[in-house]
Amino acid sequence: MKRKAFLILLCLTIVGATVGCGFKATALATSSSSSTSSTTETETVSVDSEYSELTIKTDWDEMASVTISGSDITIDGNGCTDESGILYITEGGAYTITGSSDSCMIVINTDENVKLILNGVDLTSTSGPVIYGAQVKNLYIELADGTANTLTDSEDYTTDSSTGEEIGKGVISCEDDIIILGEGTLNITGNHKHGIVSDDKLYIESGTINITTNGSDGLHANDLICIDGGVINIEAASDMMESEDTLIINGGTITGSSEDEGIESKNSIYINGGTIDITTVDDGLNATNYIEINDGEINIVSTNGDAADCNGGYDGCITINGGTLDLTGAGVPEGALDADEASIIINGGTVTAEGGTNSNVIENGGEVTITGETNAGMGGGPGGPGGQGGQGGQGGPGGGRGQGNPNDSQQQNTEPLEKN
Repeated sequence: MKRKAFLILLCLTIVGATVGCGFKATALATSSSSSTSSTTETETVSVDSEYSELTIKTDWDEMASVTISGSDITIDGNGCTDESGILYITEGGAYTITGSSDSCMIVINTDENVKLILNGVDLTSTSGPVIYGAQVKNLYIELADGTANTLTDSEDYTTDSSTGEEIGKGVISCEDDIIILGEGTLNITGNHKHGIVSDDKLYIESGTINITTNGSDGLHANDLICIDGGVINIEAASDMMESEDTLIINGGTITGSSEDEGIESKNSIYINGGTIDITTVDDGLNATNYIEINDGEINIVSTNGDAADCNGGYDGCITINGGTLDLTGAGVPEGALDADEASIIINGGTVTAEGGTNSNVIENGGEVTITGETNAGMGGGPGGPGGQGGQGGQGGPGGGRGQGNPNDSQQQNTEPLEKN
């Protein structure tokens, strides 16, 4: 009776529940600036980051094969039902989905793990997200090998009559963690807001993912975005990807463009590997507290903003330990590198910055070429203790921690959280 009442309400408004998980690591950054032009006193800054290590679940119960054709849903198995054109999943396990529809939605409501295997689907929703995780322990989306899968949401979303809030925030929208994997292709068109959005954490392990948004961000998460692999192309009306907390890139290939910022974190960004080639209108990389780059091939062009910008306000809030960076920013007051009034620390790597910098740069190693106007003395030479450095964040199985600066002035205490 309780389930039936929920389904009646679902036809009008889909009610979701949030299951939180994660843990917090506190980084203490000790900043000390020394260059040919200036020396500042040491200051300690606290940076909090929340993230978890991912363990991929592999032992799945095969629950059902689902074929969608227009308004018809054919189910061979258990754990899900057809509720007036909505595929409603109420039990944990793996579900293989094929077919096409111009008016379809998949809703998950269970406290167990669920895996959706997209096996060549072309699905469009007329009332909100195509896939909505109202409640789920973890939502796995596997792209079947060799398949192309296309998802398109509606321009307008249904609202919850009890709260007045829209139900869902993007084409794939989940109140809990999302893990994307597989060797197929996923094409997403977001007409309302985000492409893929998690109210908790979003992990991309593999697959080819093409996202176009006409509303907001390509990828969005409240707690963590972690890219361990895959080929990701995003054309975004707002940011390419935005995490309200930590953002980690361990591998994969990221390309595309945005009308706003490229890769944004409201806390910290760690880049430990992979290839990034993006063009943005505003900042290419933007973090509120800290940016650490340990490895990777990074090419960023910002037409009206900074290629890399951090608002941490302490020396070393941008720390580069390795990688090959080609950064092009707009002219002053914007630039290729911007840490406001603080110093940028480069310990290694090859850095080419076109468009100048708004900050002092401390060079402890690497090959650095900076061209363009500056608003701060460039001050090369050894100076400084080597900046924040540190662990570089805890990623998924595709890539471990960054090596950071051997001085280890930023320490992150972590305890892995298994997702199974």
